[in-house]
Amino acid sequence: MKVSLLAAVAFLTTGGWASAQTMEFLQNGKLRKAELLRDGIKNCKLMEVNKNVTILTGKCQITFYNTNYKKETLVINDGEKLELRFRPLEEFPYKRTEIRIEGVELTAKKKNFSEIAIRQEALQNLQSFSIGDVLQQLPGQFVQKFDNTQFKNIVFRTASGPSITGSAGVPAGDDFGNRAFGVQLMVNDIALSNNENMQSYDSANSGPFGLSFNTSTRGGNLTPGQPNYGVDLREIPTENIESIEVIQGIPDAKYGDLTSGLIKVNTIAKSSPLRLDASLREGTYQIGLTKGFGINPMNALNVSVDYMNSLSDPRTNLVGYDRTSVNLLWSSKSKSGLRNKLSLSYTTNTSKGKRDPDDINGMIINVDNKSFSLGNNISYNFSKYGTKSFFKTISADIGMSYASQFTERRYWLNQGARPYGNAAGNDVYYAPYTPPSYENQAFADGKPLNIYTNVSVNGNKMTASKWVHLYSMGVNFRYGNNLGKGRYGTAGQFTTMTAVGQSSDGMRDFNFRDNVYATKQYAFYIQDNITKGFKNRHIFKANVGLRYDLQNSYSTVSPRVNTSYQMGKFLVRGGVGLTSKAPSLNQLYTAPRYFDFLLGDYRLPGYYSAAIMQTVVTPGDNADLKPSRSWKTEIGVDYRFPFATVNLTAYYNKLFDGFTTMTVPKMMDKAKVDVTITGTEVPTFEIVGTEKFNYLQNRIVNGFQSVDKGLELMASFNKIEALNLVVGFNASYVETSGQKDEGLYRFEAPEIMDKNFQYGIYNDSKNKSSMARASFSFDYHLASSGLIIGLRTDHFLSDRKLTGANDIYPIGYLRHDGEIHMIAEGDRTNPTYQNLFLKPTSEKLSGLYNKTLHNIHLRVTKDFLSGFRLSVYVSNVFNLKAYDERGYVYANFASTSFGANISYRF
Repeated sequence: MKVSLLAAVAFLTTGGWASAQTMEFLQNGKLRKAELLRDGIKNCKLMEVNKNVTILTGKCQITFYNTNYKKETLVINDGEKLELRFRPLEEFPYKRTEIRIEGVELTAKKKNFSEIAIRQEALQNLQSFSIGDVLQQLPGQFVQKFDNTQFKNIVFRTASGPSITGSAGVPAGDDFGNRAFGVQLMVNDIALSNNENMQSYDSANSGPFGLSFNTSTRGGNLTPGQPNYGVDLREIPTENIESIEVIQGIPDAKYGDLTSGLIKVNTIAKSSPLRLDASLREGTYQIGLTKGFGINPMNALNVSVDYMNSLSDPRTNLVGYDRTSVNLLWSSKSKSGLRNKLSLSYTTNTSKGKRDPDDINGMIINVDNKSFSLGNNISYNFSKYGTKSFFKTISADIGMSYASQFTERRYWLNQGARPYGNAAGNDVYYAPYTPPSYENQAFADGKPLNIYTNVSVNGNKMTASKWVHLYSMGVNFRYGNNLGKGRYGTAGQFTTMTAVGQSSDGMRDFNFRDNVYATKQYAFYIQDNITKGFKNRHIFKANVGLRYDLQNSYSTVSPRVNTSYQMGKFLVRGGVGLTSKAPSLNQLYTAPRYFDFLLGDYRLPGYYSAAIMQTVVTPGDNADLKPSRSWKTEIGVDYRFPFATVNLTAYYNKLFDGFTTMTVPKMMDKAKVDVTITGTEVPTFEIVGTEKFNYLQNRIVNGFQSVDKGLELMASFNKIEALNLVVGFNASYVETSGQKDEGLYRFEAPEIMDKNFQYGIYNDSKNKSSMARASFSFDYHLASSGLIIGLRTDHFLSDRKLTGANDIYPIGYLRHDGEIHMIAEGDRTNPTYQNLFLKPTSEKLSGLYNKTLHNIHLRVTKDFLSGFRLSVYVSNVFNLKAYDERGYVYANFASTSFGANISYRF
């Protein structure tokens, strides 16, 4: 079959015959293995393509890495021919950088469309205790303050909060929360899910993105992993990670249940020596053991064990986090075309917040999580023996995870006996009292279960006009449930009453196993990756896909398109797509909402205490929650200069149907009671009537929308051979705005009681933020000596948050009889409503707006021929202090810290 060389090379680079460009060829009668460099084929003519075999001829040259990972160039003379047999990466198990640091990627690289790949040495650019540390080198990210006692998640392309949390505080709000919730993490194409996490204590009354079980002490801040905020990145160590690919734009149709971005982690099993790793930084140390067994040419097993201990403050053990993980990875292949990768993982992590010895009323938080996961990737190649079929391969990705999550919160209360509600239904009753002094305890016991499956068939075809199609069709299924004991605690664990007439949102025990129903997601997708090479050496690429999701009975049809057109050194690209994210179990099943009202409190010391309580119960589940959705659009240009490749991307992302809180006015028939007191006997009561009473409750709804728009710039400079220097650069600018949908108002009670108005109704406040950041990396790489000296700079160019002046005039009011009246726009300043006027607040601009800050970080890595490898890390080399315009410490600026990593290959 005669095809153009450009079409064939494009076919290879898009994964038509191999996921990586590894190859075998005969030279001087010997079979050689090598890895083809990008753009490593020059001036060749293509004779024939047959499956994974390519035959080249003509006076040309091919540049590749040999099995010692040294660069070679092979020249073919006129009349000669060379047969290249391309293999997937798993079939090319040479030892890359086992003892010597050779030619490796030192920085994150841009790929075809939205993807950014982090491979090999770039994984260690920053001292990494988990993948959250690795991702700090992406555009818009920065080197964080180091603290592993706060959970880490990530957001992409937004100014709504810290890009990677866990250092500068975790924003609790719809803007940041929706974006963190919409990030999907996959390991070996199997989704990791936090949708089943229900470790919160007040989801019935709080917003969808509130923080639970967090505390602050003199020993530091503790924030365990949270529901609704995405996967805790601290739980994923970097051992055995071959590569990480981040898609901030439009993902393939294969991937769903996301709105913000996709993180794809790939691990590999191959023969490798026993390796011991030890890392130390501030109050954190980590020890890991890894060994790869080459059982036979067709099978490999990798085993790794990792332990990390982290203290917020090394001087005290009040606040700490521990992680232990055991991972097994077995890969196999057969001559029949069957491939299989089986992974097994067991992880424990604990978060401890101990009471300060000097604070008897201090809070204690203990979190103990254990998780087990099993994943399997299997594929079969139909065309192994020349069988002609429309679909060449069939593959299945199957994963299951089960965890035990236990959280407790305890603190001492000495506030006297107080009544609290405990009725499970609508009732007027004698309420119990708390002890005068007791330890308040609250527990959350969850058993999340998650199952993920994906089955797809794949094929490829080259048409007579040289259009290359890599097509696939597949189905997804996700299952999520929580089988835990649920939320429970001591008497009056959350709300107690101090005076007659007082009311509060009450709390009751809530069993997950009995009250939570499993969520199910089904999806069907089709995808076609198209490549066309033209005679003028131009190349056109397109990823066209369509996905159908059925998420908890709600349907979404998601078209997705990525395109690019390459004209020599210049490439233009663009994409648009729709994505969706299903609500979590913690948002769907919140427990009923209890409203407790204290009607009377009668006490005669030594004889009786009688509290008369009324409870009204409202169903609390949010079964009608729809998935949130996001339209993602981007355009970009790439240009390959003689000295660097530059990528510029502009994007516009619009989130709608986001999760937020709606205030719901409710009305109850408050009981009128006639109380009879006889001597020292317990008073009796009789209900003699009712009266209307208004109160407010919160409910989670689809009512938030936001926009992120910005620019990203990446530059990968060619290595300066004379200086052994590799330079990288990235910069980003983003603006973020968000607001609740029309009709989701804010209710405020007037400061002075008013017989005409119980609550004023106001428009919800709007915020706008923007952010500009840049980063340079300078890596001195001396391969012959196994030495890397890396310098990373962070530049905070702007970080503005604009909080508008609040609307002081009401747009409506709620009367005591429960009626809502809206006020005409021209009448809102009428003195009739002056008791509802709010105090004006000035417009505030916070962050960095007329000031820039710069930070510098150092890494030195040295390989020794004895098998030792030593890395030293210094954050904020010059011990710079960062303050904003108001004189406050800038929270995102990393302070000076030292770290080191040592590894030994036996």
